[in-house]
Amino acid sequence: MKNYLTVLFIGLFFSAFSQSDSDLQLAQHYYGQGSYDKALGYYEKIYNESHSLVIFKKYFECLIETKDYKRAEKTLKKEISKSPNNLDLKLQLAAFYSDQDQTTKSNKLYTDLIETRRESPSQCISLFNSFLVMSRLDLALEVLTGAKKKFKSYPFNFQEADLYAQKQEKEKMINAYLSLLEKHEYYQEAVQKALLRRLNLEGEDTKEFVLLKVALFERAKKENSGVVFSEMLIWQYSQIDNFSGVFNQVAAVDIRTKANGERLFNFGMVCRENKDYETAIRAFQESITVSSSEDIQMKSQIGILNVGYIKVALLKTYSTEELKKIITNYEEVLDNITAPNSRTLPIVLEYAELLAYHNEDREKALKVLSDSENSPFLTDIKKAEIKMLMADIEVINGNVWDASLMYMQISEGFNYETIGNRAKFKNARIFYYEGEFDFAQSQLDVLKQSTSKLLSNDAIQLSVSITDNYGLDSNYIAMAWFAKADLLIEQFKYQDAFSLFDSIQTNYPFHALADEILYKSAKAMEMQGDWQRALGYYEDIIRFHKDDILADDAVFCAAEILENKLFKEHEALEKYKELLMGYPASLYGHETRKRVRRLRGEKDPDLEDEF
Repeated sequence: MKNYLTVLFIGLFFSAFSQSDSDLQLAQHYYGQGSYDKALGYYEKIYNESHSLVIFKKYFECLIETKDYKRAEKTLKKEISKSPNNLDLKLQLAAFYSDQDQTTKSNKLYTDLIETRRESPSQCISLFNSFLVMSRLDLALEVLTGAKKKFKSYPFNFQEADLYAQKQEKEKMINAYLSLLEKHEYYQEAVQKALLRRLNLEGEDTKEFVLLKVALFERAKKENSGVVFSEMLIWQYSQIDNFSGVFNQVAAVDIRTKANGERLFNFGMVCRENKDYETAIRAFQESITVSSSEDIQMKSQIGILNVGYIKVALLKTYSTEELKKIITNYEEVLDNITAPNSRTLPIVLEYAELLAYHNEDREKALKVLSDSENSPFLTDIKKAEIKMLMADIEVINGNVWDASLMYMQISEGFNYETIGNRAKFKNARIFYYEGEFDFAQSQLDVLKQSTSKLLSNDAIQLSVSITDNYGLDSNYIAMAWFAKADLLIEQFKYQDAFSLFDSIQTNYPFHALADEILYKSAKAMEMQGDWQRALGYYEDIIRFHKDDILADDAVFCAAEILENKLFKEHEALEKYKELLMGYPASLYGHETRKRVRRLRGEKDPDLEDEF
């Protein structure tokens, strides 16, 4: 009997639960269709059972829509009596009276709320925000005025700015925010976020950009204004990447804060990262001039050298005279370095690379590197970096087996390090250049498991190239010519390389190397800084070989040129999207997603998105 009652109770419980759930579904269904009269009965029933505020709001709305105003008022007052501190319900009643043209009643409720809800700044702010949402700006202003009188030390600037923003009075809104910073500088980041949300700062010629600039300049030039407004100007101009426009402000802030050149150095680094190289050099030079710190002076000098290196080695935008000047700058710094350490070694490596790759002075480069290798201040792995560059230069000189020996020494000395694996890959390429494809392939098979994604990708790409284009006896000659042309490109012998490519296409017109030849031709153009011709070759791969293995590489490389060489960020963004949509399984997928997010201005490029 006891078991029977238990089963009966459970059955009744689930039956009631099921019925309640069904009523709610029907109520929502009719409400969604606008059949408020049908929804009303169900919401009333559910509300009487649950007394949920969520259900009450729907129930009340149905009463209004069915014009049952008397019951709506009675029900709302009853709900207020249960929750006398609920601000939303009282505002709802006041709005109800206002809609019914009962102005006296609504005004009395509003007045009571304004008079009673001012025990603390938070109460005032809550009521103020409610009036803003209701677009009752007159009442919001009344609350704010009373709050400022009662709580004189509390900063209501954000609320004042919210009010002016809703009234579209942008100049007053800006002044409200900046008045806050005059007394409380620690609100700087919060003010910046608010201004970004409410102003169009995308161009110097926009009205709102000018309004903010004028207001900041006026405050920045006042005596005892501190540095906050100068910092705000720097921040404003950085939103449009116009770093030269605030150089003087940065220099002034550096002096006023007694930063001893550090702010100028940091500003120079920001300019460099944002590819404003001229302003970066100005900042580094000024930092050297004003600083008494040898550490800051050295870092700034290294910054100047690095910008020169970027212009020559990466952007390839330099004249013969500019190259000489940049090399002279390196030599002036290196004259003060008797033996490089881990901090100054990058200067030596960059200098040697400029000599060998761009000034055709490879013997001097090798001598500089050989001398540096004997420094007692370098670890073994740093010395391996020097040897790696020496081996690379020997490849250019044509001494490939000398280079091979050096690569093997590095790989044996650092068998489990990234640098060791990189040396193994370069050594495998030596055998590939010389037509020893089977041995090269065996080395690449090991490297495909490398923990370095970039190195693994390189190994996979070369391995696939050998696999796809070598295997039959008739393919050996074409593949050998192609590998020889690849080496010639590494040695800057572009015409000889292109002659071999022509020979392959003439003698083997239907060979599978067609897309590889286009890809290597593009790389040769990149090495010469001919970005447009490089883009042309990549576009040919995308157009004529879109289903081949190098198609996604071509899209990614084209996007990189647009972004980092030609600075056409919008076109680069579209090209990156083309890769994600057209080649979803590409090995470049993760990196491309990060770049898309960065170009779209998202703050955390490591988060996943819709791609």
